[in-house]
Amino acid sequence: MAIMPGDAPANGAATGLPHAEGRDFATLDAYLAHLEKLGEIGITWYERMPDGRYQMIRRRQPGSAPEIFTRQELLDRFGFDE
Repeated sequence: MAIMPGDAPANGAATGLPHAEGRDFATLDAYLAHLEKLGEIGITWYERMPDGRYQMIRRRQPGSAPEIFTRQELLDRFGFDE
């Protein structure tokens, strides 16, 4: 499933994000924290790994490889500047 980045206003915040519940987020970290809370109800979220990359946390088929992203990939994916 392709996720399109939100519209980025001049202040660098992203809007129209998946599972944002109508909220805008000024930083990627704030948005990822929001998704982590929603992870309790089964929403996909991203866990920071010791090497600084992020693993997508969601249900997946047994034996399938985890999806790993760099911070820049998540910034680009969700439309954040920082």
